[in-house]
Amino acid sequence: MTMDVASLLERNAPGFELDAVEDAFPDYEVEGPLTEDDIWAALEDVEDPELPVSLVDLGLIRDVELDGGHAEVKMTLTYTGCPAREIMVKMAERRLELMDEVESANVELDYTEPWSPEDMTEKGREQLGEAGFACSLSGREE
Repeated sequence: MTMDVASLLERNAPGFELDAVEDAFPDYEVEGPLTEDDIWAALEDVEDPELPVSLVDLGLIRDVELDGGHAEVKMTLTYTGCPAREIMVKMAERRLELMDEVESANVELDYTEPWSPEDMTEKGREQLGEAGFACSLSGREE
């Protein structure tokens, strides 16, 4: 999914309308009961507004918990002063709230474990490389 970055950043200004992002996300159909895997998969639709990569593939989403219809998400940032932090939190929450099976969602920023390029998925590293960003494509050594 590709979003218009300038448009997203413009919407990050005061007065950001959550309804403005509704059309940016495809429908996500849940087969059977809602699971944490469904939450992870839905969050793959949320791209970093400054990079052509999802928050999941960037390694920013750290944990997902599901309690009934409430989704609780722990997320970090590439750096604590990221100017797009509010829009990323709002977009992730809104993405989940647009799912019929999700009654509420909360994204909490957590900086206890600093982000590193090694946190990206292989798909994320490849997408950054294809977009012309200099990044390690070798992945994390185990």
